[in-house]
Amino acid sequence: MGAPLCRCRKCLFTLLQLLLLLPSVSVQRQPVGPPLDCKKTCVCASNIISCSKANLTNIPTSLPQYATVLDLSFNAIARLRAGWTAVSLDSLEKLLLNNNGLNFLSSEAFLHVTNLRYLDLSFNDLRQLDELIFEPLERLQVLLLYKNNISQIDRSAFSGLALLQRLYLSHNRIARFPLELVKEQTRLESLELLDVSSNRIKSLPVSDLLALPAWIGTGVFFHNNPLSCSCDLYEMVARWFLKDLTSAVDFTSSHTCVIPSLRKATVPVLDLHKAHLNCSEVKGLKEEAYLGQSLVLECDTKQRNMLKRWELPGNVTGAVMRSDGSLLMEAVKVEDSGIYTCYATNDSLKETLYVTVVVFNSTMRGGLENINTAYTTLVGCLLSVVMVLFYLYFTPCRSACLQREGRLGRKSPVLGGKPFPGRRQTCRPRRSKTGI
Repeated sequence: MGAPLCRCRKCLFTLLQLLLLLPSVSVQRQPVGPPLDCKKTCVCASNIISCSKANLTNIPTSLPQYATVLDLSFNAIARLRAGWTAVSLDSLEKLLLNNNGLNFLSSEAFLHVTNLRYLDLSFNDLRQLDELIFEPLERLQVLLLYKNNISQIDRSAFSGLALLQRLYLSHNRIARFPLELVKEQTRLESLELLDVSSNRIKSLPVSDLLALPAWIGTGVFFHNNPLSCSCDLYEMVARWFLKDLTSAVDFTSSHTCVIPSLRKATVPVLDLHKAHLNCSEVKGLKEEAYLGQSLVLECDTKQRNMLKRWELPGNVTGAVMRSDGSLLMEAVKVEDSGIYTCYATNDSLKETLYVTVVVFNSTMRGGLENINTAYTTLVGCLLSVVMVLFYLYFTPCRSACLQREGRLGRKSPVLGGKPFPGRRQTCRPRRSKTGI
């Protein structure tokens, strides 16, 4: 009986210790900030709550549900956890968390503020953007993330932001251009501005960027990056400059690239045709075609949904304007060469685009036939040279000796009919190794 009783006492003692430890192992909760104080720490003006420069380390509680603007900038709120607000702030449209030293965003940080239109997270210490981090913000239009330390961005970080118009990612440590945000099949439909300037991007998907319509390209900013110089990069920037796209025109001096062969010297991209790489100069929008080909001229405007019309040179006929505003020319002729002008207008803007068309007085097949003929002639000449060399250096011994004997026996027209000097030689058969 003594042993079982002793065991029971040990069990009770252990259970009592566990009960005393329960408070210390309870689940960690979201740190609770001070109650909202509209007299001392914050300013409450109707539906605007401003708690800027209030030395806050946590977000105040008891925030009113009618608030449309919440300013928490210039504080010390380092982590934005799930449940930072106990109630859904359905009226909140503008949230400012800039200049806080913010270094952590919970994946559920925005579940209770789904109607945000403007979110400022600039001048913080964010290092990465995880997958679907902003997905709850379906109505967000402006997102400011510049002046952080972001180096990693998940490809799905901005998924779900169907109404996002402006995304600022400059002055970070980004090394990859986020092509998925602007490319045809994956782009954010409402995005008008993407700023990835002043980062660590060394190469761009130039062919994909050149394929972008002008209304997207004009809002793609990538200046002040350590880009590697290339003629493709020059062509893209030069074409955007000729199209008067804002991203190229407003930051001309900031579009630079690095030439490794010159000790990583930085040169203006638009000067690459003058020196350094000797790129072909881009002088204007030009389309070239051969006789009989079809040609499509794009009226590539800086805004969408503009009313377009074309002015044709001379007596050009047969050109048809398509529903998207482009001009279709079938079976082009030399007479179709000239400058084509597209006029585009809407309620607030007018654009004029000029496209120079050059039609060569030959067919594509004719050009290829000329190339094939030249190639065939060259190959024939090479074969002839090879045959002559073979004849001279690889002739059998007997034939060579007979020719030499005949040559020694001939009279020289130069020496007045006298025979060639030299001893007459005859060919002797070579003995085989067996002595036969």
